[in-house]
Amino acid sequence: MGWEQLRGHTQQIEMFRRTLSRGRLGQAYLFVGPEGVGKQTFATTLAQALFCQTHSHTDLDPCGTCPSCKQMASGAHPDFSRVQLLPEKRELLIEQFIGPKENRGKEGLCHDLSLKPMSADRKIAVIDDADKMNDAAANAFLKTLEEPPHGSLILLIATNVERLLPTIRSRCQTIRFAPLTAEDVADLILANGITDSPEVAAEIAALSDGSLATAAQLGDAELLEQRRTLFAALASERFHSVNTAAQVMECIEAAGSDTAAQRQRAAWIIRFCMEYYRHSLAEVSEIDPERAEVIGAAIERAVTAQMHLDRSMSVGLCIEALFDDLGRIGRTAKTSA
Repeated sequence: MGWEQLRGHTQQIEMFRRTLSRGRLGQAYLFVGPEGVGKQTFATTLAQALFCQTHSHTDLDPCGTCPSCKQMASGAHPDFSRVQLLPEKRELLIEQFIGPKENRGKEGLCHDLSLKPMSADRKIAVIDDADKMNDAAANAFLKTLEEPPHGSLILLIATNVERLLPTIRSRCQTIRFAPLTAEDVADLILANGITDSPEVAAEIAALSDGSLATAAQLGDAELLEQRRTLFAALASERFHSVNTAAQVMECIEAAGSDTAAQRQRAAWIIRFCMEYYRHSLAEVSEIDPERAEVIGAAIERAVTAQMHLDRSMSVGLCIEALFDDLGRIGRTAKTSA
């Protein structure tokens, strides 16, 4: 594990190198950026570089072969802690920071940080999805952040900084991570085995918004094929809303019985609709104002569908209503013409 597995973010790496060379490493950093751009990998690699027993810390270049590097690679370094969402949970819980009620203050991340390092010269903690701490967890963690143990380093990772308590944000140095380039995403798609086709990798990367996490979802060949099928249906002069909705629901239900997986696939279908109509709008906005108005109505309807899905509307009802309205919008446009 080393910086070679990352793409982009060279400015952030150099910033930490300069900080270390000046002896000014802080105790708490907040990594902010879209999901799937490498924030977690960056944090873990930074920790490995600081623990590395072969290279100087100021080099920030983990050797990958010393005992500390091997411990980090296996997830077993005694001075490294990580908090992340538990299975089936949508929030970080107070128990993860200060232990369960029966052992409060004797377990959890805050307790681990208070202990002396076992093999390194510091303790390092990474908090994934820090913006998903519930209020109790945030307030418990804040006490440690206000007076961090000597020599400790805390790295928080978030996609939505506004969800963090202002008092937590103010005690961290914020490091922003931008989306990856399409070229970098395509390279990572191939390197991670999402597909072995450079052409498919390029297609997925173009849709990924610079996120490997998004690209991994699109690595589902069935979903990518559904995009092509949907585009063809929406472009057809004989668009049939009922048939299209039925075909789309087959694709959604093929994701399995897991409700979250079905909702995620439904969200992609809605996004594909938006993508199709936005491309269409760009083509006709200046040469056909009336057609542009119809396309704008279709985009608004897709946005509404996403809002309904986010508010836990039934997937079936959401998709059926969306395509029924898209069909109606299309028929109205033809009648007006």
